[in-house]
Amino acid sequence: MAESEATTSIGEGILSRVFSSCAADPRGSVHRLWGISLLFVVLYFVVAVFEMMNMKSNDGSFAVLIASIWSGLVHLGLGVLGTFVLKRFPTSFSVGFLLGVMIVIANQNLLLFATFLKFGQGDKKTNALFAVVGFCVFGVMSFMSLLLFHFKQDVVVAQMDSGKESNRDVA
Repeated sequence: MAESEATTSIGEGILSRVFSSCAADPRGSVHRLWGISLLFVVLYFVVAVFEMMNMKSNDGSFAVLIASIWSGLVHLGLGVLGTFVLKRFPTSFSVGFLLGVMIVIANQNLLLFATFLKFGQGDKKTNALFAVVGFCVFGVMSFMSLLLFHFKQDVVVAQMDSGKESNRDVA
């Protein structure tokens, strides 16, 4: 057995045990967790707007102001993208693309958590709230990514045949 195959089987074994309660309805489990993720994304956007107002009214850092605005908009975009992919267009490519975007945004949230937790400018309570909500979204997105990765074969639907024969099939 090759090393990559051993790593894959060990990783899938752990994920199979973690998500064993979701195995009866994997597609439904992914959709339910995505709904919960959307609630956190909307919460994050609302807190990002409050953070933006806090930075603007307290003469906070312009760079941090842009970071809070941008992260809020990126999360809204993720909500739209994820809903479209999971509900309307769950092909192998689009689900893989969504997985990549979720992992990048989860890492962005971890960095924003570290940045805003002890940030000195603006209201410290609002900064801490933004940081804590960002960390919660990091956890939810990480868990969602693992769940989607584990059940991607159950979520992905095969593309429909167009009714035409491909050039490879014609002799």
